[in-house]
Amino acid sequence: MNFLALDTSSVACSVAVSKGDEIFSSHKVNAESHSLTLIPTIQETLKIAKIKLNGLDAIILGIGPGSFVGTRIGAAVAQGIAFGVDIEIVTVSSMETVALEAMIKNNLDKITVVQDARMDEVYIGKYGLQGDNIQTLSPIKIYPIEQEIISENNNEITIVGNGSEIYSNHHKNKSIKVLDDNYSLPKACNLIAIGKKLFLDGKSINPDQLIIDYIRNEVASIKKK
Repeated sequence: MNFLALDTSSVACSVAVSKGDEIFSSHKVNAESHSLTLIPTIQETLKIAKIKLNGLDAIILGIGPGSFVGTRIGAAVAQGIAFGVDIEIVTVSSMETVALEAMIKNNLDKITVVQDARMDEVYIGKYGLQGDNIQTLSPIKIYPIEQEIISENNNEITIVGNGSEIYSNHHKNKSIKVLDDNYSLPKACNLIAIGKKLFLDGKSINPDQLIIDYIRNEVASIKKK
């Protein structure tokens, strides 16, 4: 099966193509607008993988939370491609993707993801790993940066995400371990592991059902014109 995975919810323009068991990916962190870089990156990655758009089975999309503008750009492009070649979309939380990579590469069974929501606020979600399956232990919510993360039995809390350093600096009296920045941004190649399972479980959607996980006060949906 062939999948195109996209995540533009952060400063990274992240694209991956899954061709059978092979993954071809591009993860670019830059200041250029995703509106300028996303489509050329998709074209380049598909070319390297030797797959055409009509050879895709589905699109796997990171839906945030994160940059509202960036996330909408990715969603609009995914929706346009899906309509154009008549395929469905699998949505995956971008924070879940960050958690999965961090837990696997650091041999952890639990982690808290802290992403910068700006305006002195952070998105916080807690995750666990059971075998190859990621579990949501506490759903994503937005909190003031002063919000304390409650640990079990006063154990050290391991956190990851682009809001981790900011958060830990506000809670220096707490036992917090911050993982390396290498794991702080969602990567499209990691979307594939989660998205494939969801697709096989029948959890893909029609492109006109796409909803962005914006979290802050309201959820924005993209309607078919």
